[in-house]
Amino acid sequence: MKIPNKKKLIPSIIIQTIKIYPVTLFLFALIVIFSSLYPEKFLTPLNLSTILRQFVSLMLFALGPSIVVVTGSLDLSYVGIWMLGGILVWLLMPTLGMFSILVIPLLGLATGFIVGVIQVKAKIPSFILTLSVLVIYSGLTGTISGGISRSVRGYEFITMRLIPYIPTAFLWTIPIIIAAVFIMKYTKIGIYLYAIGSNEEGARLAGINVDKYKILAFTISGLFTGIGSVIYFQNQGGSVPVVLNLNTMVWPLVAIVLGGTPLTGGSGGPQKTILGALTFTVLFRGLTLSFIDPTMIQLITGLLLIASIVASSRGSKGVMIT
Repeated sequence: MKIPNKKKLIPSIIIQTIKIYPVTLFLFALIVIFSSLYPEKFLTPLNLSTILRQFVSLMLFALGPSIVVVTGSLDLSYVGIWMLGGILVWLLMPTLGMFSILVIPLLGLATGFIVGVIQVKAKIPSFILTLSVLVIYSGLTGTISGGISRSVRGYEFITMRLIPYIPTAFLWTIPIIIAAVFIMKYTKIGIYLYAIGSNEEGARLAGINVDKYKILAFTISGLFTGIGSVIYFQNQGGSVPVVLNLNTMVWPLVAIVLGGTPLTGGSGGPQKTILGALTFTVLFRGLTLSFIDPTMIQLITGLLLIASIVASSRGSKGVMIT
């Protein structure tokens, strides 16, 4: 039996990893650049803790939608679920007490299912449909709250610090990520969703109930967003804004595409979104440490999104979002 040469094996693994996850090269370059530019600021425990906290914020919103993107559709309802869910917790707290927090995952589940049914039956483009849901939920949040940001107390245990410099929200996020990756890589649901994204008509001819699984994709996305919003809600101090923040909507999409999930669907998924979210967070923190103008960061984010879309859709005839 021939024993593999370790000197050849390690470079081979690195090359293979870069081929599968090309964003790792960008991530490594960013770490080297910012560590060199800001040696006393970037690799400090405090900054690394901040990176983890911002990574969690991205992943909690990008995780569910990355499953929908695999099918060739888009789900932009995540911010709306968080905003409306949070204000409903405030509204129901006097009646349901601590159990009112359950309204957020239930809202996410119901929203995902309804959006999936409408998208499949009415053939409305998912981008327009979920963006409309986001705007409606944002409007309802402002109406219910009276235009004033409301806060809820009693859920501090969710983000109570357990390990120094490790945000507790990050610990809660790990099992959610594992569940999403498991569904997409090791279950029939994931196999079918990838098949639909690769060739929807081919999947239909192969006997896959395309409509059923597209609805399921939106439903799973809504559920993951709802569960993640519980953590994000308390991570923001138990309150939600009443004004829609464009960055909160765009950044998770950047993380999904930057990680290597093309908007055409058929590949990528949560496992690649992890790297996309981490890479974007490292970039954002590095730019923040440089004291660059916030408007420039928005410009760079927009350019990065465009570049990621172009790179991820190479070899495709075009980006078709249904």
